Parts: sequence; C-alpha cells; structure tokens
Amino acid sequence: MSKPAKPAAAPAAGDQPPKSKKMLIIIIAVVVLLAGGGAAFFMMKKDHPPKGEHAAASEEAPADDGEDESKPKVPPKFVEIGTFTANLMKEGDDRVMQVAITLKLSKPELEEKVKESNPEIQHRVNMLLQSKYPSELATVAGKEKLAGDIKSQVEYVLGLRKSAPEIHATAPAAEGETPHAATAETPSKKGVAEVLFTSFIIQ
Repeated sequence: MSKPAKPAAAPAAGDQPPKSKKMLIIIIAVVVLLAGGGAAFFMMKKDHPPKGEHAAASEEAPADDGEDESKPKVPPKFVEIGTFTANLMKEGDDRVMQVAITLKLSKPELEEKVKESNPEIQHRVNMLLQSKYPSELATVAGKEKLAGDIKSQVEYVLGLRKSAPEIHATAPAAEGETPHAATAETPSKKGVAEVLFTSFIIQ
C-alpha cells in the first residue's frame, strides 16, 4: 500500500517568487513615470492657459490706449473741408482770417460721411471762426484750442457727439489780466484724429 505524497513545504514568509518582484518593479516604474508626466503637464498648463481662460483674461484686461498690435494698422485718411475766409470779432482794427482746413481721420470709413455733411460742417466752422478775436488766435495755444473747437463741431455733425458744442465769443483779456486758458486739442478715438491748418493767415 503506497503512502500519500507529502505536501510541498510552504515558502518562507520573506521569500517571494521572482515573477512577483519583477511585477512590483514594473508597477513602481509606471507610478514614477505617471507622477513625472503629471507634474510636467501641470507646469505646462500653468505657463500656457487654455484658450478659453486666455480669452477671458483678455476681456477682463483694461483696454490699452494704443492700437492693437495684432491688427494691421490702417493708414489715416486726409480730407479737405475747404478754405474759409471770416471776419474776426472787432478788436481795434477790422481783421480778416483765411484758413485752409484738412481733417485727419483715423477711421477711413468716415470720409464719405464728411463729404456728404460738408455744407453743415462748413457752416458751423464759419460761425465758429467769426466768434473769435484776433488776440485769441495770436498764439500757438490759441490755434490749438481753435483746432479742438473745430473738431468738436465736426464730431457733432458726424453724429459722434450727442450735444452740440456752444459757439460764443470769448472776450479778450483786458490789459494786465491773465488770458483765458486754452484747451489744447486732445487725441480722439471717435474717428476724427486731428484738425490740420494747411494755411493760416490773419490780415
């Protein structure tokens, strides 16, 4: 009668089959690679936000006074509105001024509107010139203020300004008094960039 085979001795607690050690090494390597890749992805995501986040940040950022560099720069359009001859307010001798005016438009699409509205523009400019005293226009500051006043009138005619600027004569400063401060023409984003005097004569 044969004796039953003895069961194989169980492996020691500290011993592990070679396959288990290889599997453990592979798992550790995979974990390390995943951790490194995740960190790299996180760093790249931080440096380069998604398009949606970038667009939102751009919308929240305050508008820059300068032009958008990404857009092609459109050259300004120069439109002559005429040569004006006007009697100035009486200040001693009678004085007459003759001035040729050109508009510098930062929005070229306004050119047609300027041409269509030119009779009204000329009317308002003539009325403005006849409200001036010779002494107001004797200095560079006075001429700059006149350019700013004309620009306001043009913007109103073109519908870029809601209220009509007032036209009234400003009495010249008496002898010994400080003349009225002149407000220089400021850059405009409305489309009329500058008013240019291509000729300016007072006789």
